[in-house]
Formats: sequence, C-alpha cells, structure tokens
Amino acid sequence: VDTNTMAREWRCKWSEENEKMSLTQCQKVLDNIIVPQLRDVHGLSSVQRVVCGDCQDFKVICKMGLDAFDDWASVNFSPEAEVIEALLAIEGISKIETQTYSIMPVLGAGRH
Repeated sequence: VDTNTMAREWRCKWSEENEKMSLTQCQKVLDNIIVPQLRDVHGLSSVQRVVCGDCQDFKVICKMGLDAFDDWASVNFSPEAEVIEALLAIEGISKIETQTYSIMPVLGAGRH
C-alpha cells in the first residue's frame, strides 16, 4: 500500500461531569500547548481536532510527509510528553493513548 503522509494521534476520553469541564480543559491543552509548539514544526501539513459526543473521544491528529515525520519522531513527537502530562492532570480524563499510522487522501486535494 502506498502512502505519502504519516500521522501521530493523541487521544483520550473526557467526562460529562461538571458540565464537560474535562473537554473544555482538553481544548485548552490544544490551544495552549499543541498549537503554539507545533506551529513551526518543519513539514507539518495539518493538525486536526476530533470530538465525539457519543463516545466522548477527544483526538488530535498531526499529519506530515514521510521525511518530516521521521525527523519529528527523532525528537519523540515533541510536545507529546507535555501533552500527555497535561491530559493526566485533568480530572475526568481517562484512556490517554497515542498512535502512529499512515493517512492519505483517496479523493480530493492531496491525492497521490
């Protein structure tokens, strides 16, 4: 299978408690840690946020080309450690996970 883009995903489960305060705090992690620190990462093509109200997922997907991804992996996907630490500190957050996968458009812009 061919690919031209890799992704690193940071995800967790948030809680309905306290008027979804944990979800609000996740957004702050995105706004205050992830976006500022990834803004100047070489080769970054996009950062996407996914929120699912039914399964209470909060996900951040960082996409980049193959060469740039290897460079980012060599610095441990910075700021990943800080992101995980910040999520761990949020009351109501559970199941914090990371995953690497290939991702490629099949239709539309960015096709191979």
